[in-house]
Amino acid sequence: MGHSRSFRFILQFCAVALVLFASSAQSKEVVYHLNIAEQDVNFTGKSKPGMTINGSIPGPVLRFREGDTAVMHVRNEMDVPTSIHWHGMLVPPDQDGVPYISYPPIAPKTTFTYRFPIRQAGTYWYHSHTELQEQLGVYGTMVIQPRSKRHSVSREQVVHLSDWTDMDPKKVMRLLRRGSEAMGVKKGTAQSLLGAWKTDKMSEFWKREAMRMPPMDIADVAYDAFLINGKQSSEMKANPGDTVRLRIVDGSATSYFHLQYSGGPLKIIAADGQDVHPVELKMPLLIGVAETYDVIVKVPASGSYEFRATAHDGSGHASLWIGSGERKPVQDMPKPYVYDTMNMFNWKNMFALTPAGTMGMPTREVKQGKFDQPGMNMEGMDHTMMAEGMKHQMSMDGMKHDMGRMEMKGSMDDGMGMKHNPPKWYDFLLREDAGRFPHLASDTMMSKMRPFPPYKKLRSVKRTAFDASKPVREVRLTLDGDMDRYVWSFNNEPLAPENDIKINEGEVVRFIFINRTMMHHPLHLHGHFFRVINGQGARSPLKHTVNVAPMTTTVIEFDANEVGDWFFHCHLLYHMKGGMARVVRYNGFTNDPETEAISDKRYDQHWYLFAQADLLNNMTQGAIMFENLENTVSLSWEAGWDGVEDVEWEAELVYDRYINRFTSVFAGVYAEGGVTDDLSDWQSEKERLIAGVRYLLPMNFSSSAWIDSDGGARVTIGRELMLTPRLGIFGDVEYDTREKWSYQAGTSYMINENVSLTGLWDSSYGVGAGVTLKF
Repeated sequence: MGHSRSFRFILQFCAVALVLFASSAQSKEVVYHLNIAEQDVNFTGKSKPGMTINGSIPGPVLRFREGDTAVMHVRNEMDVPTSIHWHGMLVPPDQDGVPYISYPPIAPKTTFTYRFPIRQAGTYWYHSHTELQEQLGVYGTMVIQPRSKRHSVSREQVVHLSDWTDMDPKKVMRLLRRGSEAMGVKKGTAQSLLGAWKTDKMSEFWKREAMRMPPMDIADVAYDAFLINGKQSSEMKANPGDTVRLRIVDGSATSYFHLQYSGGPLKIIAADGQDVHPVELKMPLLIGVAETYDVIVKVPASGSYEFRATAHDGSGHASLWIGSGERKPVQDMPKPYVYDTMNMFNWKNMFALTPAGTMGMPTREVKQGKFDQPGMNMEGMDHTMMAEGMKHQMSMDGMKHDMGRMEMKGSMDDGMGMKHNPPKWYDFLLREDAGRFPHLASDTMMSKMRPFPPYKKLRSVKRTAFDASKPVREVRLTLDGDMDRYVWSFNNEPLAPENDIKINEGEVVRFIFINRTMMHHPLHLHGHFFRVINGQGARSPLKHTVNVAPMTTTVIEFDANEVGDWFFHCHLLYHMKGGMARVVRYNGFTNDPETEAISDKRYDQHWYLFAQADLLNNMTQGAIMFENLENTVSLSWEAGWDGVEDVEWEAELVYDRYINRFTSVFAGVYAEGGVTDDLSDWQSEKERLIAGVRYLLPMNFSSSAWIDSDGGARVTIGRELMLTPRLGIFGDVEYDTREKWSYQAGTSYMINENVSLTGLWDSSYGVGAGVTLKF
């Protein structure tokens, strides 16, 4: 008996040794050389500056096997610093590729070598984390084969989605920060009073104005092209009956995509590289920026079948044709029904003092944990409308949502589903308006035409729950934004040293994301996988990037076992640059001296210079502003000559401190005076110190009030209203304790992002016309 036990032990030992030997034999060091260079590229018929990796956009697909060691020699051939971040990869903190957090950036004409073990399998990607280089083309896909095969397919195909703009990304950011309708006009998704009228949403339009909400925004940037593997349309060979694994990466700068396949359903088998129980989707799959999905599709008997990625805002798409023969396109997605704003009017919230209050999620109630549970936060919504929408949705479940059956009489508009939007005689005024499209659909959790991501259906193939004995740290983070100023933040605070998130090794960290904006935000935590709490209990899926839908709460949790400093941010590139980021820091961790010496640069905020001037035949007025996320220094002026004896002028030089979307405070110097017509004699009254506040009132009326050092005061109230995407009206009224009442009213027509035609009546200087210039 003893000899038998010894023999079995020897056999078991040999088997284990054989497995270890085989695993060791399969593991190897995989070396890549990546050269990043500036190069002209052409995706739209125009040659524009881009940044390539090994001469192409996207860069090469990097292939590994689980257990390999990756060695990447990254050469910077440019005249500016660069970096590469390995998105979703479990790497040592000094290999993560985020300048000033992981390491110093890769200097021009130098090479940095990354080396790290491959600890996982699946579909991932890589991209620059320097400035806006990701938008210019510094990205590519990583494919890691598992030690053992998990799915049998006929073939595989990488599908790397991206967006491209011919505009310099720095100019894009500047235009967003300046505040402009130009982006919406360029991509044809602007909103206006006439658009609300056409879509039968006048009531909601004015309720939204009363609540001081900006127009609903699905995507910020007007793109010139959407790409799959660097092309707007491409083909893939496949035979009838083949099963194809598509390794899909949303490697765009800011674009979500609805994914469709004309050959049948999409079968999800992995999300963010992690295996899930197969989920078959017959509706479009919404993929968020920086997410990856592995899906299996089947090629039917004959034909070339379209896999289409449609931009979330409906402004364009890219296609991959799978198979050969007659092309079988997908049905077009209905355009987003952005005028349907879930009827969030509420009398109490209308007069709230803060933006969070008007959204029904004031900070004090957030801190009390009122919004901690995952799901929709409907405190500020019209519950009657919501109930009717849900009732209608249930009745629609038995119907086929066939685009061919939409030629119905009347208008199907329940606020939750489809909207039939027939042509009107005035459509020529709405050429750039989101309300011009014949078929619209709302973006809601319940929509089958424009659904949210399928998180509730994702179930991990393995247990992901943590040891219940571990301590739990909860971190509440509200998602806040200001489209006009283009400031994005967590807890209404931008990236700053005092806002670092400190955690301890060995604890479970639970992030509670409470979205107080009307946008989707893809949030990415570097260096970790986290559980998305989605109702699947101990099999909650693991992800590295999670979408947080508008007005919802999303909860994630992760095991704090990757000691280091890690970046955490919204993966909408311009939101990240707009302040929606944090550094997650393990207590007790110290970076290497070289990185620690420059770590303050991670918090740098860019300053932007803007100017606007009305140049009219009766007067001129305008402002020059120098600002970052929280601070503005501005010089504003007004000068007129019609109806007065000499030219009269006034000017303010002030500093503003931004508080939130409604409020800022300011202080500075005010002066006024006159000048002769030949400009030979300038006169100025005594300059006065001023201090005051700017505040956004209900109905989106802007207001300001100040007192001066001589005991005087001034109050101004005004607003602008877009009648069509290009034509607006504006006016203001002002009361000054010295000069009493004054008024202005006018109209403006936008020619392009920098020039508008303007007509204006001023109570002091009469009627005039001219141009408005913006810089």
